[in-house]
Amino acid sequence: MPELPDLEVFKTNLLKRLKSARLIGTNVFNPMKVTMPANSSINELHGCELLDISRIGKELYFDFGGQKTVATHLMLSGKMAILPREKMAGTNFKIFSFDFEQESLLFSDMGSLCTVKYMPTPSNVPDVFDTKFSLEYFLSAARKKPRSNVKAFLIDQKILKGIGNAYADEVLWAARISPHSLIGKIPEDVLATLYGSIEVVLKNAIDSIRKITPDAISGEERSFLKVHNKTIRETETGHKIIIKRVVSKITYYTNEQVLYS
Repeated sequence: MPELPDLEVFKTNLLKRLKSARLIGTNVFNPMKVTMPANSSINELHGCELLDISRIGKELYFDFGGQKTVATHLMLSGKMAILPREKMAGTNFKIFSFDFEQESLLFSDMGSLCTVKYMPTPSNVPDVFDTKFSLEYFLSAARKKPRSNVKAFLIDQKILKGIGNAYADEVLWAARISPHSLIGKIPEDVLATLYGSIEVVLKNAIDSIRKITPDAISGEERSFLKVHNKTIRETETGHKIIIKRVVSKITYYTNEQVLYS
């Protein structure tokens, strides 16, 4: 599943190709996965220019001006591709496409989980790169969930938006906190370290992905990860990587991470 660092790279590359492009049509291939408010139509976008693309949590937002915004979530296996319209017929598992004057941006998903929302309802939950996601907010949210598992807390999109399974493991390893810990048992100074690790880990990941796959608009790049990485058996610190299910998620961690329980 593409996570925040992947999406940041996708966003930049899509803007390079499509910013200011005029939309001449859309295709809804799977109506069950494309939603919009009552009495509105995604056809209202026709003739509009793509002004910007932003990311909030695990969604990309395509801004066509005013309230004309489309939010897309690739979910587990969704993909994006820019291609000539005549080549779309040969693509399987199509969900939706933006058709611009010169080319189309196609969303497809073999698992049919990818979602497209026209004029999505705004959320009050801060993205981890939002200025509202402050240390004060993080500590306050932690105090409200003292019995929550720390990994479950980090990936709960109703608390903070943007961290998925793989990067929760990376952040916890960077802060040296066991994924089995209870958030209410973690000292405040350690929580502050955890909070700081979120930005450091995610921004370093963005830089790594840009170096490895500079033109990516789909897929996921994990080869550089320090612990949630299928290709390595121990961390750079020399500790064996343990792979177990924690809060129903496949989790990578080491015994150097402190358990707070």
